[in-house]
Amino acid sequence: MIDEDLARFIESPVMQIIGTADTALRPEIGRGAGAWVSADRRSIHLVLSGWQWPATVINLRENGRAAVTFSRPADYVSYQIKGEATLRSAEPEEVERSGRYLVAMVSTLMRLGIAAEIIAPWLSNRNPLLVSIEASDIFLQTPGAKAGTRIWSAAA
Repeated sequence: MIDEDLARFIESPVMQIIGTADTALRPEIGRGAGAWVSADRRSIHLVLSGWQWPATVINLRENGRAAVTFSRPADYVSYQIKGEATLRSAEPEEVERSGRYLVAMVSTLMRLGIAAEIIAPWLSNRNPLLVSIEASDIFLQTPGAKAGTRIWSAAA
């Protein structure tokens, strides 16, 4: 289960990388455009640009396996959530939430000295899809001695 501190982290302006693989296990990534935790704290919802990340969309439709890494750009505190994903078109309120995330993320990165023209090409919610991932495992991924430590498992 996703605890309250991790839920706040996921919903803050953090980088969101969704990893998938095709049927031949070739890896693919996409960038999330806003994420939040379900009310029961068992799942995360993530807006993904179907226009920008078509291979990720294909992989999710084919096998539903996903691993999402959330990383704070100021200090690289990072967590990864693995699980089974479903995919659908994003609703208007989800697109609006995604838009707020994009503004906050650009602002955060600009405060860290990254120019807007560098940021803009990889933050998009064009053709917005909602990826919902039921968490099966949660890992600490902050670089250092504890990277890769499982902090929660549905199997436990």
